[in-house]
Amino acid sequence: MSQSASAADPLSTPEAFKAGLIAAVSAYLMWGFAPMYYKLTADMPAIIVICYRVIGSVLFLGAFLVMSKLRKEVFAIFCDFSRLRYLLVSASVISVNWTIFIWSVETGRVLDASLGYFINPLVSVGLGVVLLSERLSKAQLAALAITIFAVLYKTFEVGELPWVSVVLALSFALYGYVRKQAPVSAVAGQLVEVLLVMPFALVGIWYFAQAGSGGIYPAIPVEHPWFLSLLLFTGVITAVPLVVFAFAARRLPMIYIGFLQYIAPSIHFLSAIWLFGEELSLEGLLAFGMIWFSLVIFSVDGVMARRRVAKLA
Repeated sequence: MSQSASAADPLSTPEAFKAGLIAAVSAYLMWGFAPMYYKLTADMPAIIVICYRVIGSVLFLGAFLVMSKLRKEVFAIFCDFSRLRYLLVSASVISVNWTIFIWSVETGRVLDASLGYFINPLVSVGLGVVLLSERLSKAQLAALAITIFAVLYKTFEVGELPWVSVVLALSFALYGYVRKQAPVSAVAGQLVEVLLVMPFALVGIWYFAQAGSGGIYPAIPVEHPWFLSLLLFTGVITAVPLVVFAFAARRLPMIYIGFLQYIAPSIHFLSAIWLFGEELSLEGLLAFGMIWFSLVIFSVDGVMARRRVAKLA
């Protein structure tokens, strides 16, 4: 890399690449080990954990933005409905994703969550075809077909649609699509999202406090400050990987981001079997095998396509 290129783009230096790689791996590791944390809050219903996750995110991201230069952007977003409308949709979609993910951890369905995040990249490709009229290469089409077949195979063999996997994959893919369209930064956009959901979170906590949370602990566990701290810290578990990932995404080529994104569901898969004692049936193993095969096709095709573009350039 020439000195002039480095001077023109300080994010393209070897030092920036190394920092971005460390940050990306760190973010995916944090997302990968998240189920272990949510096992600590499993005595509280998932919907209440989500309420505290939103409040904790507001507190953490709010403190982060107070010390940064993004305050003006947050206020500008709320004053500009053309941008705010994207975040209204993304906030709704990610709230569904969070709730189903935490519920899957609490009910011993981490394997289903893992499968959902494995197929997420291919679902994103499918959304690109449907919503953006993008064209698939033959390899991408084959990978997507194998993924659909794997889901159908598991549905017919087990007798139940793996809806947790499907909902997680669809919701996160749709979230990524909406956020990609939204002209906002990652951190400011995340804060606006949780601020939009926060009134519902406060009402939810109040409602469950009146009606009874249905868990071992009350909806507002003031008599158990350590557990209340665990609940609020879910906001940090949410926000820190996002901030770290935003740092990495600006410094790494997308091909690295694409490969590294399989770290988190791989950890989910291993922890579900070795730590949480979930049972992997033969049908489930075959479905995972087909998904992994489709991801190999998808990844190799991506590498070859980028090499062809680089040669043409």
